[in-house]
Amino acid sequence: TLGGRAILQERLDGSMARLQTSATSSLQILGGKVVGIFLTGLAQVGVLIFGSTLLYGIVWGDWLAVIALIISAALAATGWGLIFASAMQTPEQVTGVGSAAMLLFGAISGTFVQLENSIVNTVGAITPNQWALQGFLKLGLGQSLTDILPNIGALWLMAAVLFGLSVLLFQRQARNA
Repeated sequence: TLGGRAILQERLDGSMARLQTSATSSLQILGGKVVGIFLTGLAQVGVLIFGSTLLYGIVWGDWLAVIALIISAALAATGWGLIFASAMQTPEQVTGVGSAAMLLFGAISGTFVQLENSIVNTVGAITPNQWALQGFLKLGLGQSLTDILPNIGALWLMAAVLFGLSVLLFQRQARNA
């Protein structure tokens, strides 16, 4: 959500409007912005995983699968940040809604407490948290990259859908501006 907040701040500062008047499409503008947001998310998740390995000796399993899952989780989380940026009007709204959404995602995904409730588990499937947690759990139990492909696929699909919706919302806002 911090990346989304930065995008809205650029809109308020006028730099986003200047970019949109160029021959650059909204897809290209968002693509450029998303790389920085994605790399930040990738670093955050990577530090957590690799740090827990070094500090606590946690064995995550097949490292190729772990890296693929980290990349996938960061992409999906980036998609949510972009959706908030494209749907909100001010950086403060992104901060508030983003924080509330992260807490809600944590609650319904099993991040805080594992819940054995089919309704909560079904709703939790909209979160990158649930797909990533299930993937990390499978890897920790000795499963392989093949076993977590559905998790990775769900995270990539989530990222693609959210990125596409963000582009549409940004284009609509540019036309209305």
